[in-house]
Amino acid sequence: MKTTVDYLKFRTRSDPFAILEALRPGFGSASDLVELGQSVKGKDGWEHRRHLKMAGDITIGAIDYGGESQREWVRVDIPGSGCEWIQDWESVSQVVDVLKEATLKRVDIALTTFDGSVTHERVIEAHEALQFGSGGRHPHRRVVTSSDARAGRTVYVGNREGAKFLRAYEKGLEVLQKHVPCSIRSMVNQIEFSGHGMANIEDVYRVEVEFKDADGKVLPWPILVERDSYFSGAYPFCASLLPEAKERKVQGMPDFGAKLDLLAQLEHARVAYGRILRTAIIAYGGDREKVLDMITADGPSERLIASGVLTVTHH
Repeated sequence: MKTTVDYLKFRTRSDPFAILEALRPGFGSASDLVELGQSVKGKDGWEHRRHLKMAGDITIGAIDYGGESQREWVRVDIPGSGCEWIQDWESVSQVVDVLKEATLKRVDIALTTFDGSVTHERVIEAHEALQFGSGGRHPHRRVVTSSDARAGRTVYVGNREGAKFLRAYEKGLEVLQKHVPCSIRSMVNQIEFSGHGMANIEDVYRVEVEFKDADGKVLPWPILVERDSYFSGAYPFCASLLPEAKERKVQGMPDFGAKLDLLAQLEHARVAYGRILRTAIIAYGGDREKVLDMITADGPSERLIASGVLTVTHH
């Protein structure tokens, strides 16, 4: 994968300790060093917060929980600095199988280039060439600059509250501003980047796509693994940066028809086989689970799955 995950937010109805254990394998060789901090006062309407800690003193994320208005939901936030510690995103994507109602809320996917092939000017030109449209109105562009030429420039495309939002900036210059003392910045032309080595500051550029479960979109857990594909599918411009990647797009929530389809099939089963099943349950001493095991097929209905029935909440 050429892209990285730079932000992860999800919610679940599992407790913080179950979340910690579900996430732990994703940290690979550092898994034994991950722990929960002490409970502190929560934020944004949450009653409690526990920080995810690495080696005792490095904060890599936060888990918010408690509060009547939260209806037992627990929020997990892991920013870019925490995502850098994760070694196995396949494992992280599988927490959906062990945590209660785990749902992705936000995922940022970033592509960093070190050879000067992507620049501020290239992004501007791409926007003017309508390479950020995906049907409908072309998204708005906003540019942030500074009087300091080495402070770096940033381009924002789209609505921050929408289902996807692009942020592109001169990453090398950002690192220069954050980590190099002001007194020597003018003399520094190269910086070492983790996982890459030395690079010319002005050649390092980053493009990030922020995906959210907004506008009816449902973020799939495989997005954490198939990052290149979802990054490429976000905008035509992104596809041009990763021409070898198979484009994938985040899909919308299936309509109410999926619920009705399942209800119709269940009603058909009740009418056709309800009396037989009731008789079988009585015959087996009221053991509903045994009877269900006897008549349940090995695999699910492919047609119902295709209709989106498993992506809709049923009550």
